[in-house]
Amino acid sequence: MRILKLSSAILLTIVAASGCESSKTTAPAPSQAPVPASLVAKPTPSPSAAPKPAANVTVIKAYHISGTIDEAKQEDDVCDVTVPFTVKGTLEFKFTPSSPTAGTYEYSGPFNAKGSGPYEIYDSGKMLISGKGCIMGNNCAEYSHDWKAERIDPKNCKPK
Repeated sequence: MRILKLSSAILLTIVAASGCESSKTTAPAPSQAPVPASLVAKPTPSPSAAPKPAANVTVIKAYHISGTIDEAKQEDDVCDVTVPFTVKGTLEFKFTPSSPTAGTYEYSGPFNAKGSGPYEIYDSGKMLISGKGCIMGNNCAEYSHDWKAERIDPKNCKPK
């Protein structure tokens, strides 16, 4: 009789570990010994569950940005690059971020200068500005310029 009870307990453990469910109650019959808790299968998290975001991730928002497009010089502190911002200088640059490090921009200025394109800020301190610009009407050209985007303490950020 003892071998039969032990075999029943092992069988219940195997069935529980395989994920099979019974439509009957799982309480042991009066003649069966209860299954020890250490032998009952425990649910494991699904491998397809989405990972939790990393805690304490800091997004760099404040930069001192400087660069040129031909003879036009731009330089300014930007206190938050995650919202639309400007960089002062010869031309009027307006940046619209799509992420903390990338987005699009437009500029306008003297001699009917205008242009637009994408930008990206890299961890190395480089800011890539590329696109198409025009001056005095139809004098247009494609360009790509490396600007500097130096991280600064937001407490010391002083836009012009």
